[in-house]
Parts: sequence; C-alpha cells; structure tokens
Amino acid sequence: MKKTFVLPALAALAILNSCSTSQTMLEVLQPSQIVLPDHITAIATIDRSKPEKGFANVVEGLFSGESIGQDREGRRRAQLGLTEALSRTPRFSVKTTSVEMSGSKNGANMMPPLPWSEIESIAKRYDAQAVAAIESFDTNTDVAYSTSTTKHKEKDGTTTTKVSYTARRNLRVYVGWRLYDPKARVVLDETVISEFDEDTGFGNTQEAASNNLRSLYDATRELSEKIGEKYGMRIAPVWITVSRPFYTTAKGSGQEPMERAHRYVQSGEWEEAAKIWRQLTNAPDQKIAGRAAHNLAVAAERIGNLPGALDWAKKAYNQYGNKASQSYIYTLEQRIADQDRLNYQLKART
Repeated sequence: MKKTFVLPALAALAILNSCSTSQTMLEVLQPSQIVLPDHITAIATIDRSKPEKGFANVVEGLFSGESIGQDREGRRRAQLGLTEALSRTPRFSVKTTSVEMSGSKNGANMMPPLPWSEIESIAKRYDAQAVAAIESFDTNTDVAYSTSTTKHKEKDGTTTTKVSYTARRNLRVYVGWRLYDPKARVVLDETVISEFDEDTGFGNTQEAASNNLRSLYDATRELSEKIGEKYGMRIAPVWITVSRPFYTTAKGSGQEPMERAHRYVQSGEWEEAAKIWRQLTNAPDQKIAGRAAHNLAVAAERIGNLPGALDWAKKAYNQYGNKASQSYIYTLEQRIADQDRLNYQLKART
C-alpha cells in the first residue's frame, strides 16, 4: 500500500539517527485498500471457521504441538484485532457478535460462501449492512534443532567439551476472510492473510532449548490479532500513529536558535518554533538552513498542510542539500496521493 524507497530511507535513517534529532508523533488517516459501497455504514463480525466436531483437529494438535484451545483463542484474537481496527475508522461502525459457526472439517480451509438467508439474518439482527467473517484459520509450525560445542581448559590441565543446543521455531498463522454485502448479495472481498514469527531458544539439552522458546499459545494470539488488524485496514480507512524526525540543534551560529526552537516544541508551541526556523532558512550556512527547512516541513504536516510540507521538504533537499529530506519528500508525496483516495472514500454519503 505504501511505497518503499530502500536506499534513500536507509540514508535518511543513518543521518537522522543521532542526538541532534527528536521525534514527533502524528495521527494519520490511512486509506483502505478496497472501497466499499456507500450504503454500508456498519459491519458485523462473525467467526465461521470453527472446526467440525470430532477427533481430526485434536489429533492434528497432538502432532503439530498446538496447545488445546490455541486455535480457538487465535480466532478470537483475529476477530478482536478486526474490531479494534474498525473502531479507529470514521467510515464505519463495528458490531461485534458472538456468532460462531462451523467451517471446514478442521477449520483450515474455506468452505463455499454462507447462504444469503443466513447473512441477511445476521445483518438484520445486528443492524449492519455488511458481514465480515473469519472463514478459515490455520497455523503451520516447525522446529529445527542444532548443536554447537565449546572446549574449556580446566585448572588441572584437562579439557572439557560443552554441548549447547539451539531450537529455532517458525510459526505462520493463516486467516481467511470474506466480506458479505446482503443488499447486493455480493461477496465484496475474499482473501487469506498470514503473519510470520521466528523464535530461538537455547539450553544445555534439546528439551531445555525447546522449553526456552516463547509460548506458542501467546505467539499465535499475537499474530492472529495482527492479522485481524491488517484486515480492518484493508477494508476501512483507519487512524494510525506515525513518527517524524526533526532537528533539535545545529553547529555554530545555529546552535542557540535551534535549541531555543526545540524548547518551544517541547512546550507545544510549534508556531513560535516555526518563526525561528523561518529565520534560519536565510542563514549563510546551508546545513543550518536545510535543517530549518526540514523542520518547517514537519511543522506544516502536523497541521495538515501537506502541499506546504512538501514545498519545504523539497527546499530542504534541492536548495540546501539536506539529504535526510529526500525520503521525507517521498513520504509526503505518498500522503498527498493517499489524501486523494481518502477524499473519495469519505465523500458525503446520501
């Protein structure tokens, strides 16, 4: 969804990662990946991935190392993550339900879509115009072991060999989703989202190394919640928190005014700080002027003036040669493009 510019970003990170900078946090409304019909204002969430009754999923758990209740808790956390994400959107309200339905035999595969009569019933019961369903849930875990030896010379001259064990576990969680529109009788979205976790444990025995891995139950819960949040951000514009670095000091004649401006920032007086930065853009030292221009770009973005922020960022890089501002230009260009998408997604509904 967001462009990645690897080399400029790495260069900017190296430049800004110093004691001469600080961070300010911004709340940014991120557009969704797909656009839903205007008539949808509330979404009900359900779980349709419950395994059928029987021994199949229990046996699978015995062989895969899954703890009892792990998948059920994972499904619950995925639904929680979706609900949490949708609570941060101005576009929809979310209706969390206790609806839990059986899916495939082991819950890992998507079944055909639910009958429209059931979707319509759920939507009516919860006063929603769409139903978001977890349609499948699966985990894949593998653990690999390795050993290393170290030799240690004792005081009596003898040599002892110590064997250390390492356990490396890879966990991937897959959650399938469908979004139903009962009015149009259309499945608006169908996708599978996955998250990956790698963990390492050490010990004097293989069993000890395995026991030092973090709880598989906890890891599954966390990945599942991330997946739910990801799906929420796929279907709805969501508020997120981002950080922006800015300069707090400079060398030579710019040191005192830059530090004074930083004190204004610390007390929340960004306008006063901006007055100082504007003066410093006329400094004969291009490095001081570049830092001041970069800070003015951040100040403009804070108040939602994205074109003004982009202008200052371009001046900081093109006119004053502040390399760290190059990646910020890309970030602001993406934000402006995102704003155009948001304007469409949040246009007045009739």
